[in-house]
Amino acid sequence: MKTLLKTILIAPFALLVLGLALANRSAITISLDPLALFDPPLIFTVPLFLPILLSLILGVLLGGIAMWFSEGRHRRAAKIHLRDLERQRRETEELRREKNLPPLPPSTMIG
Repeated sequence: MKTLLKTILIAPFALLVLGLALANRSAITISLDPLALFDPPLIFTVPLFLPILLSLILGVLLGGIAMWFSEGRHRRAAKIHLRDLERQRRETEELRREKNLPPLPPSTMIG
C-alpha cells in the first residue's frame, strides 16, 4: 500500500521534472567571478534546467535540515516522556508483584 501511494505521488512529480528539463535544454553560461566582466576565469556552460533542479534540491535539503533542528526539542521531550513511561511501568509491575496481582496485558492489547 505504501509503495503504491509513493508511486502515485512521485510519478506526476517525476513527469513534471522531466517536462521542465526537456523544455529548458538551452545552454546558459554561469560565471563564478562577479568582478571579471569581460574575461572571467571561472565560467561554465550548462543546460538551463540544471541550475533550476540543483536550486530545488538544495532548497529541499536546507529546509529539511532546518526542520530537523527546529524539532529537536520535541524529540528530546518525547524521549524524556518515554523514559518516564518505562519507569512507571516498571514501578507498576513491582507493585503488582508485591501485592500478588496478575501482570498487566501487553501494551498492544490495550486500547
